[in-house]
This record gives sequence, C-alpha cells and structure tokens, in this order.
Amino acid sequence: MLMRERRILQKARECPFLCHLYAAHQSQHGAYFITEYLSGGSLQALIRMCGSLNIDNVRFYTAEIVCGLQFLHGHNIVHRDLKPGNIMLDRSGHIRIIDLGLARDGVTSSNKTRGVVSTTCFMAPEVLLDEEYDAAVDWWSLGIVVSIMSSGYSPFYYGPIRSEAVESIITEMPEIPPWLASDLKHLIKNLLRKNPEMRLGVSSNIRHHPFFDSIGWEDLEAGRAQPPFTPFRAVLKNKHLQWPGDETPTNPVAEFSYMSPSWARMMERSRLLLYISIMTLPRCLASIL
Repeated sequence: MLMRERRILQKARECPFLCHLYAAHQSQHGAYFITEYLSGGSLQALIRMCGSLNIDNVRFYTAEIVCGLQFLHGHNIVHRDLKPGNIMLDRSGHIRIIDLGLARDGVTSSNKTRGVVSTTCFMAPEVLLDEEYDAAVDWWSLGIVVSIMSSGYSPFYYGPIRSEAVESIITEMPEIPPWLASDLKHLIKNLLRKNPEMRLGVSSNIRHHPFFDSIGWEDLEAGRAQPPFTPFRAVLKNKHLQWPGDETPTNPVAEFSYMSPSWARMMERSRLLLYISIMTLPRCLASIL
C-alpha cells in the first residue's frame, strides 16, 4: 500500500492540479511523505466560511478538479476519496486534489476494482453495493462536491445515520435546489446518474458540457487562468524543514525512499548558504569586536 501511494504521488507531480510529492523518508517508527505546503486551506473550509460559492467560483474550481481527475483517469488511477476536505487551494488560489492514500492504480473499464472506501456521503451506489467499479465513481463524487459548493447541501441524505445515507444514495433521486442555474443543475444531474456507464465523464467528455462554455481549457491547464479568489497570505512559512531525527528503519520498505530533483536542489542550496554563513561568521564577529 505504501509503495502504491508513493507510485501514484510520483505520477501526480506531472499535473498542476494534484498534490506534489517532494520526498519520501523512512525512520525507525514510520514512513513519511514530504509534500508541498498548500497555504490556501481546504475547499471544505471555504464552503463553511461562505455557506456556498457563487457560480463563477464553482465553475472555475470544478474545471480545475476535472483536469486533475482526467489526468488520474488517463493514467488508470481512481482517486476514490474525492470530497471538499481533500481539495485544497494553493497560495495563488488554484486547486490541488490531495490524499491519494485510497487511490488505486491499474484500474480500467476491463480491470475494475472493488472495496467500500471513502466517506459514505460521497460514495457512488456501485461502491455501497460492493460491486466492481472503475473511474466512474470519481465523477459521482464530483457531482456531490459541485452540489455542496453551489448550494451548501448534498442532494442526498447528509446526516449522521449511515444506513439512511446508504439507502438515500442507492434508491432516491438527487434533490437539486431549483434556484441553481439550469446548466449547473443539468451538470449535477448527469454526474449523479445511478448507472455508471451513463454518468457524465464516462458517457461523454465533461469539458463539452454547456456549464463550461466560458472556460478556456488550454489557458487553465497552462496556469494562465486567474483564480476567482486569492487566499490570505500564509502566517507560517516552512523555512526549516528537516528529516525526522531517528535511527535506521527497523523494517525498511525496499525502494520507498525518494527525493524529487527540485527538492534535492533546494536542499543543496540550503547547505551551501549554511556553509557560507558559517565561514563568514568569524569575520563578521571580528569586525564587530
């Protein structure tokens, strides 16, 4: 499982809308993933603060999430745990999908997976029925996320009783607020098709949906699109990240440790600056004294 997550995180570095892995480390007491610091907070926190988001914000964030999911699916990876708490904003306000611990690679329409994972309210019917499934489950979860972003509510039972949530998702039709724009309601409805083969994202390319007519996909993927919201400047800055001081791993996982080239270059620059500081410190003290 550790190696699968490491493998998926390494692949995710190629996409600007997924959390990036800088390094992987083992100690005597555990294994560690060093990922980028996302100072913008979670989409869940933003929704809680605002109650719901305006349609332009919903459109922009949904489009970036779509890019992240299509990248994963294009590499036969299913996220399986998409929810507002696992969607972060970077310091500029762009989306990052995080928490790939439940993701599964090697999944195709002819090589499906199974297993009840994630948070119940975001699971697709086929997951709750313990059937085999593929990437269609992520599009269902996206439908729930879009509904919560735009209205503050899930279209199914969203309370603490799991059995009622399961029954609602499996048997009931989604309750979509009537005040939402017609193209947004159509998007949510088609993401929440009970039949995974008819679900938007599987049956057709979601980028062609009318809700995204104003999105320039090339500019979006190239990072040229301006986010609708820029998070507050981070109070804390990670300037002194270091490996945990620990002994050699008791039961090391072969080929787990990893360091990205960009992280290695940063560490090398830090060592060089530290060396220069140490070498020049006596001269500075001498001039002062």
